[in-house]
Amino acid sequence: MSAFAELLRRHRAAAGLSQVELARLSGISDRALRDLEQGRRVPRAQSARLMAAALELTGDDLTAFLATARPSSTPVPSAPVNTDGLVGRTDELRSLLDLVLRGRHRLVSITGPAGAGKSRLATELVALLGGRTDLLVCALDLSAVTDVALVGDLVADALGCGPSRLAPPDRVAAHLRDRRVVLVADRFEHLVDAAPELAALPRRCPGLTVVVTSQRPLRVRDEHVLPVSGLPPAAAAELFVRRAGLAAADDAVHTICRKVEHLPLAIELAAGWVRLMSPADLAVRLTDRLRYLTDGPRDLPARHRSLRAAVEATLDLVTAEARATFRFLGGFHGGVRLRDLETLLGQPLPELTELIDINLVRLTPDGDTSRYTLPDTVAELAAEQLDSPDAHARIAAHYLDLLRAGATLGALDAANVRAAVRWAAAEDPARLDAAAAMALTRYYEATGRLGEGAELLRQVGAGGIPPLLIRSGQLAALRGDLDAASESAGRALAVAAEDDHGTRTAGLSLLGMVAVERGDPAAALAHLRRALAVARRSGDDATLGRVLNNLSSALAEIGRPQQAIGRLEAALAAKLRAGAGPFELGRTLFNLALLSLDLGLLEVTVGRAAEAVRLLTEGGHTLLAALAETTAALALLDHDPAAASACVHRADRLLADSVAENGNDRVEATVHLRASVVRQALGDATAWRELAGAARISLAHTTRDRDSVAEALTLHARYLRARDPECAAALLATADRLRRKKITPFVAAARDHALAALGKHAATALDDVALIAFAEARAPR
Repeated sequence: MSAFAELLRRHRAAAGLSQVELARLSGISDRALRDLEQGRRVPRAQSARLMAAALELTGDDLTAFLATARPSSTPVPSAPVNTDGLVGRTDELRSLLDLVLRGRHRLVSITGPAGAGKSRLATELVALLGGRTDLLVCALDLSAVTDVALVGDLVADALGCGPSRLAPPDRVAAHLRDRRVVLVADRFEHLVDAAPELAALPRRCPGLTVVVTSQRPLRVRDEHVLPVSGLPPAAAAELFVRRAGLAAADDAVHTICRKVEHLPLAIELAAGWVRLMSPADLAVRLTDRLRYLTDGPRDLPARHRSLRAAVEATLDLVTAEARATFRFLGGFHGGVRLRDLETLLGQPLPELTELIDINLVRLTPDGDTSRYTLPDTVAELAAEQLDSPDAHARIAAHYLDLLRAGATLGALDAANVRAAVRWAAAEDPARLDAAAAMALTRYYEATGRLGEGAELLRQVGAGGIPPLLIRSGQLAALRGDLDAASESAGRALAVAAEDDHGTRTAGLSLLGMVAVERGDPAAALAHLRRALAVARRSGDDATLGRVLNNLSSALAEIGRPQQAIGRLEAALAAKLRAGAGPFELGRTLFNLALLSLDLGLLEVTVGRAAEAVRLLTEGGHTLLAALAETTAALALLDHDPAAASACVHRADRLLADSVAENGNDRVEATVHLRASVVRQALGDATAWRELAGAARISLAHTTRDRDSVAEALTLHARYLRARDPECAAALLATADRLRRKKITPFVAAARDHALAALGKHAATALDDVALIAFAEARAPR
């Protein structure tokens, strides 16, 4: 039975009409109607229209009825064919032709998101194959078909099978036998339940190849999936230029294409706006994609006339549960890890499978876990549909609770953290207490996003949340912005209550550390001693530990390392009593390792550095862990060069896992300064390039970074004294010029060692620019 015969019988039964009644209303004979329902004849176009009117068919029912009335064995594109050729799909078309003509795969699914140009690619394939005499090409547009049961008969009709009582697969097999035929079925995504029946045809017909376009794979045996998504950037710009009638692509055109993720449909919709505004104006406005990606040509299907319609049509293909998950994903920014989604939604894997298959959600790598993101072109719709304050509150609370608990969050969750902070500031400021502020500081330190964190906490803290102002200042100090750090500390102290010991202690400590960086130890000690007094009154060991940690830095700065070590050991004890996490404990142990190295206590340095690396890595601060590794390497270098080299290699791996941006390049530069010393001692010529790059960053500051360069130059000179005494002398002179604080015993011993070997060799100190050029000139080409 043909597809038309089946539809005719269903619609007549639904209308409650007998064959005689329908024949009379349609103006055709009773016998003709019986033959049509039995599939023994094909209706004329006029007869089909008369029967549709008698049955009162409308919408998709009418479209499908008339389409099946006159099945075609010629290409039937689902959208008008452009006459200016296919843009940017040469590779995909070549692959498709190869698959079809060589018969390597006889069921090929062209898959991709709405608007990727799947139908356009299939239409081009039909056009290219249509001129061949060695095969028959048949095209079938399924966009108006909603009944899965009709697919078999529609396929049989499209392949030219005559009326028969056989089931569709048998009709097709009997008709085609071993003839070489290519069937292109467009818009199969809403009919995937018919995929097993379709997949059986190539197995029964050795000359048949089936190509389908679908937003999701069919998931049947023998299927070969050819995915398409955005165009290559150059092709996307070319398509925009053609559709907008421009002479050439400029930066604004490339920005537009990037904002719409290079999707052909979105590009064509965006190009339509050039008649009203310049590409530069459009590029600025495309943050609101749903508003502007509209107004497509009237002769296109509704789903191709706006981005919203395309995405909503895709959502209609998935279950209600998957649509709910899609809306919930609109509450995340930059995606969400699987474990976070499971905490919030339970077991969302079935829904995620649907959404990924239909190209509404992407699975992206995130270390050793899975991460799910929405393409930018659909994320706006998901966020718009998530009209649920409760959902936003749950998501924000989840991320803030994770940070409080010391969980590790990566840089990819920065947007989620930022959104959580802004939500709490607006809806529940009590959540942003001292513990939350500390957790946020740890996060921004660990991910290296110092500038972003300092600015966010400053903005939110300005609303009257002193802990955030304090932490903003601390992040600013870490990136070398001492003015901003001092300002934040002053504003926090100005609004803090007299009995707010935590804020007052932190503010005074911050002012003390700023004074240390500025080379004013007297002011530093005054601030920090006041902070220590407040901390002791508070009775809070965690606060006491942090103040003692900072006080040790000031004591080390003025040349009192033994007192500094005592303060650090007291800080470690206080933090242990307070139950501090691995990050806090690791940072204190690292500072102890640094002071031990300064004093030349090499075995102690190695032990404390190793423990610091373990804790800092556990706490997610891989950058500081790398610095601890290179500190141990300097302590090992003279006695166990192989172990020192291993430390540097581990530091390299830790750096690869770190994000050095927004100011944390200062810490990474110090890592490289110390690593370059080890490489120099081991005869690795790449040490010079590493030294030059690190010095360029460190010398841009007027703080302790310059002392780090002086330390590195002195140690380089020690290991160069025999190989290149003139070079060693120049580095020593430059180190003396840069050194701001009192030289430590460890560095002093290296300097004395070098001077003793150099004898009468003397040199003039290099300025900053000359030093970098000096190192670069010695780096291997």
